[in-house]
Parts: sequence; C-alpha cells; structure tokens
Amino acid sequence: MAVDLMGGSTGVENNLVACAEFSKPEDLVLVGQQALIQGTPHAKVLAAKGATFLYADDFLVGSESLIEVLRNRPDTSMAVCSKLLANNDVEAVVSSGDTKALLGLARSHVGTLPGLQRPAIIKSFQGNAGQFYMLDLGANVNCSENMLSQFAKLGAALAYSGGGFESLHSVRVALLNIGTESGKGTGLLNGVAATLSRDQRLDFVGFVEPTELFSGCADVIVCDGFTGNIMLKTLEGVASHIRQKLRVLAQGNDALSAFGRELDPERYNGALMAGLNGIVVKSHGSTGKLGFLSALNQADKYVESGLTKVLVDNL
Repeated sequence: MAVDLMGGSTGVENNLVACAEFSKPEDLVLVGQQALIQGTPHAKVLAAKGATFLYADDFLVGSESLIEVLRNRPDTSMAVCSKLLANNDVEAVVSSGDTKALLGLARSHVGTLPGLQRPAIIKSFQGNAGQFYMLDLGANVNCSENMLSQFAKLGAALAYSGGGFESLHSVRVALLNIGTESGKGTGLLNGVAATLSRDQRLDFVGFVEPTELFSGCADVIVCDGFTGNIMLKTLEGVASHIRQKLRVLAQGNDALSAFGRELDPERYNGALMAGLNGIVVKSHGSTGKLGFLSALNQADKYVESGLTKVLVDNL
C-alpha cells in the first residue's frame, strides 16, 4: 500500500506511529517530505521492519484548486501515491489529504471502472440488524439520476463482496428521502426510484428516512454527496456529544465506558472511494493514530478480498 504521510492536519509523526503499529509494515510504501521523515524514531523502526520510503518534497495543503493540482503539481506526495497505484506498483492508496484532490488525482491516473460515470465515497456502519453501507458521502455534491442509479449498483456490489448474501439480488437497496411514500421528495429521487424499481438485478426496497438508517431496513442506502456528507458529519457530531456525556455518567460503570469506546469515530475512520480502478481509502483529515491505523486496516481488507475484481464482475 502507498501511504501519503503528508495528508491531514495531525502531522507526519502521527501517521508514522500508525504505520509502525500496522500488522504488515513490510507491505507499506511511505511517501512524504524527506526532512520530516528522516531521523524520526518511528521511521527507523519502520525501515527495520521492511517498509519502503519514497521522498516527495512537494505536498498539498488543501487550499489548492483541482486545476492547479492536476496541471501544476505533478510531484506531490499524493500524486506519487496515485501514480504508484496506476503503475500497479502498489495495490491501494491511503491518504488523509484533501478529498477533491485525492479523487481528482485518482481519476486522472487510475481511472474509473467501466460503466461508471463517477466514483463515490462509501462507508459501512453497524446497525441494529448488522452492517449496512451508505453512499455517496461527499465525492459528488450534485448527482444526476444516472449517477444515483449507478451508485445503487455500486453499493450493492460492494455489500455483496463483503459476504453474507446469497446473491447480488438479495442485497436490499434504498434511497434516502424525507419520507417513505411514493412521490415524496424531489423529482430527481422519484425518477431514480422508478429506474431502480425496473432493474431486475437489484432488490430495491424504496425510500428510507434518516430516522431509519440504523433500523436494518436496507443493506445499502443511496444519496447524493451533499446529503451524505451532511449526514455523516451529523452522525459524528452526535456521537461526539454522547461520548462527552458518557465520560461523566460512566465513572465506575464498565458497561457505559465500553459503550463510549464503541462510539469513538477513530475506530471506524476511513472511507472507500468506490468505483475507481484500484483501491483508494480516504482517511479523515483530523484523525489521530488510532483512526489512521483503522484506515490502513480497511485498505488492507479490501486488497485481501480482491475488491476491484469483485466490483467489475458484479457491476
């Protein structure tokens, strides 16, 4: 895996600490600014364990336009990682850098899977009846009917690849909406619903309201990137608020303390940029050591499962 050490706001050392705790450091190609890496104790540990270092002194801070990133910054740490994936020198990329830059570079160098207009950011959540997936969580603010229909197929294929389903058709797909009745919401969503209802390869179960996300009513929930990103950050904010309350209530209560740890977003950090011709995992920009390690483990899981081929076979 290629790891962009320069992404995010927590610094190179935080990312190196996470890499040092990764179970297979010999599989890592660590990319970043030489002056910030050399001489750090964690870099020395990683080198001794077989990790590879590639130095890229240019890096992105997040304020750059996509045009500048693609045209004028070919040697940033993020670009180097994307090129390694495109050349099949690595099987995955992990970065905490700017989402638009990472997606733009990945699309430029790696490309999108056949039949897909755009990739989408997808993440799994643990609901009352097991795991479910949600997409798009921020890659595409504005989505056409065709894009949302494609995301439904992409999400179903990804869920199916994780196991637990008899067939692709047994994956239940829903659209996020303000109500469950036919005709609710925008004309766009109702158009997508009509399209998905006619698709014989999908088990489209209709609309789902935000209050039912964790109810187990669907295995894949589809929305545009604007709605999905707001939903994701709302969930993170609510979880953070509950954890703060639990710190007070859980004193001396092991069960409440354990529940508070379960709500730690660092444990679930990392989201797949699904639909690319390779595995790219976006880590939260402000995540700590535990969160970055979670993103590394997620990417490794996708590599081990042969995810890209599974998606191609089932889209």
